[in-house]
Amino acid sequence: MTSKQLLQSVLEMPPAERAEMASALIDSLDVDPEDDFTLMDEALRRDRAVEEGQARYLDEAEFTRGIRRK
Repeated sequence: MTSKQLLQSVLEMPPAERAEMASALIDSLDVDPEDDFTLMDEALRRDRAVEEGQARYLDEAEFTRGIRRK
C-alpha cells in the first residue's frame, strides 16, 4: 500500500477515528520540547490572523483539496 493509498483510506474513516490516528502519528514523532513552544507560537499566530481577518479557516473539503494538490 502506498502512502497515498493509506491517506485515502484514513480520510474515509469517521472523524473520531481520524483524530485518534492523527494523535497517534503526532505522538510517534521525536519532538524536541523546545519545538513545542515553537508550534504553540505558530498556532497562536495563525489564530490571531484569523481573528484579525488576515486569514480564514478551511473546511474539510478545502483542506483535502490542498493536500491532494501536493
